[in-house]
Amino acid sequence: MGWLIGGGPIMIPLFICSILALAVILERTINLRKNRIVRLELIDVINAIKGPEDIQIILTRCNAIKGPFSNIIKRAISNIHLSREEKVLDIQAAGRQEAKALERMLVVLEVITAIAPLLGLLGTVLGMSQVFDVISEIGLGQTKAFSGGIAQALRTTIIGLSIAIPCLVAYSSFDRKVDIMILEMEKYSLSLLNKLYAKRNK
Repeated sequence: MGWLIGGGPIMIPLFICSILALAVILERTINLRKNRIVRLELIDVINAIKGPEDIQIILTRCNAIKGPFSNIIKRAISNIHLSREEKVLDIQAAGRQEAKALERMLVVLEVITAIAPLLGLLGTVLGMSQVFDVISEIGLGQTKAFSGGIAQALRTTIIGLSIAIPCLVAYSSFDRKVDIMILEMEKYSLSLLNKLYAKRNK
């Protein structure tokens, strides 16, 4: 604890950043689990659908199981008067909207990834400034007198990078996970769309 306190006042915003980052990572880890987003119940219904006459079945299930997957499916089964090409674009637009919703907390990690190293750098500058102030007063003869400033400079840099690196890894991981799940939901929605438009093409 004393090691952290020795980093100076910059340790306070760095500590706040670390708490926020940990909270977001835990929240996204829980809420971005695949079985919570790509619901197997909806996949089973899509696989069981035979044609347009079964639209009410899938709509009932979507109303019962709310979430991004059901929202994309609802877009797939709405406005059936549109051409298949228009519906494909509509599903992709719905996927982008749901992706933004799933990524809503990731901006916090993105910001922390950017500012944590800068806060560490600021602590370094402040620490080195302290070192030069001490040197100007007592000279270079007593190294212990200005070692505190050097320690502060090193500690804030270390902590800033220690926060930013895991945040960057977590952000990239969650962002990729969202993309994969959106693509999977769009795939099943397009499969449903093919069934709905199959008879129209005959």
